[in-house]
Amino acid sequence: MSVDKEKTEAVRKRVFELIAAEFESDAAFERVVGLPDKTVNNWRRGRSASFMKMLPKLSEVFRMPVSEILDMPLSQTAAELSEEEWHLLRLYRHTRTLPKGRRIALTKTVEAVINLYLSENLK
Repeated sequence: MSVDKEKTEAVRKRVFELIAAEFESDAAFERVVGLPDKTVNNWRRGRSASFMKMLPKLSEVFRMPVSEILDMPLSQTAAELSEEEWHLLRLYRHTRTLPKGRRIALTKTVEAVINLYLSENLK
């Protein structure tokens, strides 16, 4: 398998993970994105790789940069991140498999805890 095919397969798998994590069904995803019926089914069967052309739209739908869909590391600020920040980023990326509501709740909880610690340290 060539590198391009391997990368396409990796992205295909990632798109399916994201669809499963955020939508009740392929049909629900297709409705939200405005895709014709059976598009995801064609992706699953390898009949189409049109998801590769749709990465900007998928980025909007899944509320994440294209680089995350491609599972590529952040490059713009990579040099600025400490090991602890990388660790938190890796942990947060694992939450992508959670249902949307739980991911939002977890994010708000982490934010509240950080704000609590910051406010206590300012006293």
